[in-house]
Amino acid sequence: MRTLLFSILIITSFFYSCKQASNKTNNISESFLGSWRFVEEQELDSTGAVIDRDTNVDGLLIYSPEGKMNVQLLYKGTRQKIINDTIMNNDGASSHLGLGSNAWSTEQARTIIDTYDAYFGDYSIDWQYQIVTHTMTGNLRPEKNGTIYKRRFQLKNDSLFLRDAKPDQYWQVVWVKNK
Repeated sequence: MRTLLFSILIITSFFYSCKQASNKTNNISESFLGSWRFVEEQELDSTGAVIDRDTNVDGLLIYSPEGKMNVQLLYKGTRQKIINDTIMNNDGASSHLGLGSNAWSTEQARTIIDTYDAYFGDYSIDWQYQIVTHTMTGNLRPEKNGTIYKRRFQLKNDSLFLRDAKPDQYWQVVWVKNK
């Protein structure tokens, strides 16, 4: 009888500890979920110290519970105001859906494309190595579809730091969780 009671106690303790570990993993995963506001891009030296900052960008990063993500970035510093209200305002032919047609000059189109970036796709998290992988399924630049970005991450309170997983890259992007 003692052996049976001892076995039940051991099994109960095992399941309880598994549940606790599972809840801890879920809480960590949930810390990634939601929307994040761009704060700044940082240039780093080889020791990881910040040597320059660019805050002249607006951005939004979203991670969903289903493993989907998207990011949009608007570089404010060099973009000139080209259009007033909508992306197709120059031509009068667009219903704001689909490609439409426009009367932009090559330089106007280049300015729009070069100051905006957006992509969406799937993501996965490797908690052991602290790497989040973005696999693009759609991109403003179609030649990038299918590209895989591996980003080393660090979570500090409500801030998310992402940098290239390659060790010879000296930059990181800082995001703050929207509440």
